Amino acid sequence: MTAAPRLVVALSGSPRKGSNTDLLVEAALAGAADEGAETRHIAARDVKAIACQACGPDPTGGNGYCIYHDDMDGVYTALERATGILVASPVYFSGVSAQLKLVIDRTNCVTPVVHGPDGKPVFRRQWARTRRGGLIVVLGASDTPEPARLTARGFLSWVGGRLTETLVYRHEDVDLGTVANDGVWLARARALGAALAGPPLEPGASAQAGATGTFSGTHSKPGSPGGGSA
Repeated sequence: MTAAPRLVVALSGSPRKGSNTDLLVEAALAGAADEGAETRHIAARDVKAIACQACGPDPTGGNGYCIYHDDMDGVYTALERATGILVASPVYFSGVSAQLKLVIDRTNCVTPVVHGPDGKPVFRRQWARTRRGGLIVVLGASDTPEPARLTARGFLSWVGGRLTETLVYRHEDVDLGTVANDGVWLARARALGAALAGPPLEPGASAQAGATGTFSGTHSKPGSPGGGSA
């Protein structure tokens, strides 16, 4: 049986086309393509979708993801098929952009909260954590990437990924797309993309560790079973 082709999906958060974020993403996807993977770039600014409405436990009853149907339907399809996922965003007020956060919040239903046998809330992991996850953060010289990293780590966990590759690009100018002239950083992004094109990861032995099924709690802590840096 022929294995399904690898697919690296990039979800970027810059509101400006041609930005440093966009250019680094395109370099990363070129690196993934060099390794034989299919690629897709989803710019959050182009996703027409309502914000998460916090519908409560398992509103679809296990049939699909969200009860609202808009451009997110295509995002779910792409992320489900992906073998690698790249998250990229400029930093605004210490976090990812509003455009990207809206899309991330709408993926909460991929690992929905449900009622367990004892009536207590648990999470149902529908996608095993086999996807290689990457993060590109674009920020000013004095900003911190850590809040964006935490958001990306949680998002990747919820959509069946693990954060394995991170690139932090700092710049002092405010001009559009100046990284285009920096071959060193474009090469680093290309290498990150190549790494995301690798084979799927092992999911772990339990739902808490990354297999499908139900689990309690949210994101495992670094150093805990099923935790680590991802």
